[in-house]
Amino acid sequence: MNVALWAEVRRLAEIDKLSGRVIARRLNCSRHTVAAALALPQPPAQTAAPRASLLDPYVERIQELLARYPDLSAVRIHEEIARGPEGYTGSTTVVRRHLRKIRPARGRVYQEVHYQPAQAMQVDWGECGRVQVGSSMRKVSVFVAVLCYSRLLYIEFTLSQRKAEFYRSLVNALSFFGGSPRNLIFDNLKAAVLNGSGRSACFHPEFLALCGYFCLQPIACARRDPESKGVVEGGVRYGPSQ
Repeated sequence: MNVALWAEVRRLAEIDKLSGRVIARRLNCSRHTVAAALALPQPPAQTAAPRASLLDPYVERIQELLARYPDLSAVRIHEEIARGPEGYTGSTTVVRRHLRKIRPARGRVYQEVHYQPAQAMQVDWGECGRVQVGSSMRKVSVFVAVLCYSRLLYIEFTLSQRKAEFYRSLVNALSFFGGSPRNLIFDNLKAAVLNGSGRSACFHPEFLALCGYFCLQPIACARRDPESKGVVEGGVRYGPSQ
């Protein structure tokens, strides 16, 4: 069992109040796995790194195809790399998932989002210049957390944006608000995201463990997409850094 599964099982049980049978069906796992996850008070230990993908030897060929035909579909790319005796033998689904990671996002239609009480909180970092600390100048950062429904704001000043400061500030924000929202929305924060972005983001195990403990569902925004977390962006823009 990995940390992501443990965190999601805990969230569905504690927040959505789903039964073990429903959780198992939704996550496509056994009821024994769900029971084992709920019995763990702490996130499970790390497992071995995932195996290499069948698609790895064909990544360069895919890049060449996209350079010539940027709009080529996953089905056509699958056909091309599967040719010959040493062709790709995996599924089109793997190819499609890889394309979502590397292909530039298409234009989108913006729609106003209305949040319900306790539905979501947005977090981000801002910069507040520098301050003299001893004999050196240190960069001052501000952690900003905003409840999306009430727009209640929490800020905390730090001298770095490392994981320890981010996790501590996040816990302090939840303590200040007196509870946990369902969703935690953020951008490409290095303390939260190992690689990827948006739906393809791969999260730090420690961050997933923290989200699991507080029953938060992490939602990463796509790169260069400040509109998707505009509530907290406003807090950073007009915060102490100005």
